[in-house]
Amino acid sequence: MEIKTQYFTTAKTARYSTFGELSASTKYFWFALHGSKMLCEQMLYKFKDFDPKEHFVVAPEALMRFYEKDFGGPVVASWMTKRDRLTEIDDFSQYLSGLYSSFTAQLPAACVKSILAFSQGGTTAFRWLHHSKVEADFLIPYACWIPEDIPIKEGATNFDELEILFTYGTEDQFLTEKRIAMVEAVIEKNQLQTKNLPYAGTHRIDREHLQQLFEHYIKK
Repeated sequence: MEIKTQYFTTAKTARYSTFGELSASTKYFWFALHGSKMLCEQMLYKFKDFDPKEHFVVAPEALMRFYEKDFGGPVVASWMTKRDRLTEIDDFSQYLSGLYSSFTAQLPAACVKSILAFSQGGTTAFRWLHHSKVEADFLIPYACWIPEDIPIKEGATNFDELEILFTYGTEDQFLTEKRIAMVEAVIEKNQLQTKNLPYAGTHRIDREHLQQLFEHYIKK
């Protein structure tokens, strides 16, 4: 029996959450990508201490949802798996670019644009920016792996025009000293200009640390 696997492109409705109000008073735009087994609104809680009059946050949700355990309980989302990875990258890149540009087109001219990407969302962000041309001021890969299988600097986005703040908790159970050394090797191989900013924390976005990143590097 001969089995053929083929593909058909169809529209899909994506979900996202926002914090703040987009207006002429908006000074800072954030595009926040969640990690694996999370939902979009979970990223917004990290901005609880930010002024919603000056900060507008968009958190897209990954296109694949599933039950966290067995066949019931909480529903979570994932950006990609190893199955049909290239197709998934193409799908989420088109989705993210469309959503991102729909909001950046409305921003005040002087608004600072930051992409905050946590865990699997960080890996997703690098693949998206490699796949599609995106204009932003800051990229904040937060507690994430940087893909080693793509020539990042040869992608569609000019990474030299981004200020990259790579940050992670020193007690992160996934980013051991060995894995951090591997990530640093990927950074060096791709000649990425990054600020490496470790802090005392685990595998999560620390609200206080996020506020400090903003105050020290982004606030104008």
